[in-house]
Amino acid sequence: MAAVLVVEDNPEHQAVLAEIGRRLGHEVTLADDGRAGLAAALADPFDLIIADVDMPHLDGVRMCRALRAEPATADVPVVLITGYLPPGDTLLTEAGATAVVAKPFSVKGLTETLRQCLPLPPDGPFLAELMRGLDAGAVACDRQGRTVFVNQAVRDFFGDECATVPIREWPARFQLRHHDGAPLLPEELPLDRALRGEQVYHADVRACDREHRLRWFAINARPVRDAAGTLLGAVAAIHDITGEHQQIQYEKCKAEVLQALVHAPGVEPAGAAVMRSLSHCLDWPCLRLWMLDEVSGRLRPVVTHTAPGAEVAPLPAVLERGQGLAGLCWERGETVWVPDIRAAESPMLPWVAEGTGYRAAGAVPVLSAEQVVGVLTFFTPDRQDPEPALAVLLTGIAGLFGAYLERRRSDELANQLAASIGEYIALVGHELRTPLTSIATYTDLIVESGDETTIGEIRDLLAVIERNNARLRSLVERLLDLSALESGHASLTVGAVDLAAVLQAAVAAVTAEAGEPGARVLTDLPDTLPIRGDQARLRQVAENLIGNAVKYSPHDSTVTVTLTADEDTAVLAVADAGMGIPDEERNRLFARLYRATNARHSRIPGAGLGLALSRAIVDLHRGTITLEAGDTGGTIATVRLPRAPTVAPTG
Repeated sequence: MAAVLVVEDNPEHQAVLAEIGRRLGHEVTLADDGRAGLAAALADPFDLIIADVDMPHLDGVRMCRALRAEPATADVPVVLITGYLPPGDTLLTEAGATAVVAKPFSVKGLTETLRQCLPLPPDGPFLAELMRGLDAGAVACDRQGRTVFVNQAVRDFFGDECATVPIREWPARFQLRHHDGAPLLPEELPLDRALRGEQVYHADVRACDREHRLRWFAINARPVRDAAGTLLGAVAAIHDITGEHQQIQYEKCKAEVLQALVHAPGVEPAGAAVMRSLSHCLDWPCLRLWMLDEVSGRLRPVVTHTAPGAEVAPLPAVLERGQGLAGLCWERGETVWVPDIRAAESPMLPWVAEGTGYRAAGAVPVLSAEQVVGVLTFFTPDRQDPEPALAVLLTGIAGLFGAYLERRRSDELANQLAASIGEYIALVGHELRTPLTSIATYTDLIVESGDETTIGEIRDLLAVIERNNARLRSLVERLLDLSALESGHASLTVGAVDLAAVLQAAVAAVTAEAGEPGARVLTDLPDTLPIRGDQARLRQVAENLIGNAVKYSPHDSTVTVTLTADEDTAVLAVADAGMGIPDEERNRLFARLYRATNARHSRIPGAGLGLALSRAIVDLHRGTITLEAGDTGGTIATVRLPRAPTVAPTG
């Protein structure tokens, strides 16, 4: 509040001037003529004097001259209001008037003039309340770069200490950065640039508040000069644009994820692409994708993304439902936020929380067909509170990834179905016609043989018929067996099984049937490995896989059979150095009667049912079976079986 003296002999004009002063929040004193006004100004200090020019006893011009002659009033702003002299008259300027207002004047015009002549002091209650109520930050410094003013918004963000920190020390003290994360140098600070005479608009600055939450700002700064142009200091207005910045980044992130999923060739590449986009757009240095393991019924880490130079968060091998951050997200089926991973209520595993320098974390579920099939977790050194817009983004991205999984599964099934109908008919026809042709033709030969034909010649023809009849019978039996397994009409005999012993017996049977030396099949098996399952069916799987490896690999090569396990899963791997499988045909080999093109042309006998039967048996044991190329050629067949499964019902 300022002290204002109004000197006016016209009562109506006096009342108007007083009211304008009061509306500006000032304390107004009235005088009726120039002599009384001069006496009042000399008796008490005033911050502003408003005087009419044409007054009795002492006019406004002479009163202004008298005020300028007195040391106590020489610098007090004087606004002269004239209806007698024109505003540009030299008498007015020579008298030392700060401003001249011509009659008639408007309330708006005079108000603006008074504001310019008497700005609210920085420590005044009105300006203080105004600065305190602003959402935008305000900072001022003198020409030496010393902070002379910070408003409450800035103090709330950086703390009260910022009011005493020199401007050039702010980047290091408060870890200021550009929006892209690059460190902000002292000479790049908007206030420092303004001190060098630059007018700065929308400079980008990123900082963390006292709770380590990231915020993005746009800053305007400009130099402050006096009437002579001398630099007095600089001021800056700080606008929090965190919401706008995040919205742009969220849209960018969503676009990157969509683009990545369009071109991703598989689940792991798709997950890696999603995490790269999140890391790049959201400044999260460490992310991890967990997928639900169908065999063990636990979450297992599939892909981990770590930004260059960032630490890798500790990694549990598996997580149960409800265990740790990812397990809790799986159990709840919703996004989980952990602003402080070391807090007492944090769901993080204690050894994970203590083993990392990250401060906050979060997890979002990946759903497919309304079931949680995976969890995406992130770690960040900055506090990450729940944010509705970010939660929507993460849910949307997880939904896109879940839709990708569904679409990929649907596409695979559709492709298999489309290919299998015609192929199945053709393959059944081929596999049936081939032995039937041999049986029919050799029967015809016997019928057409003359009486002179010897028993020996007939026996050779009958041998061909017998061999093809056995082949046909085996084909029909295996087709019926496969059909029974897939339809659930064949029941499993579940009990305790030593899988290591099953494999040893399968290796012996295959090598004996093939007439191969036992040394050609190398085994790496534990002494015993108990699981729950159907021993006969598991032996059938083992003989199919080992038999294929021996049959389709050179006689001088080695087939390796290994068996490993953890507390949840037994893993059988059969590796050969054979002809391999064309990449585009690998998944199709599990279809009934399908044989790879290179196998069909090799003249190696086979019906194309072994892998289909094996897959059906493994599926009923709640396991998985995959084929992949070996590092140096050949094929690796891998079967994963739960050690204590709930075997699928089959009857």
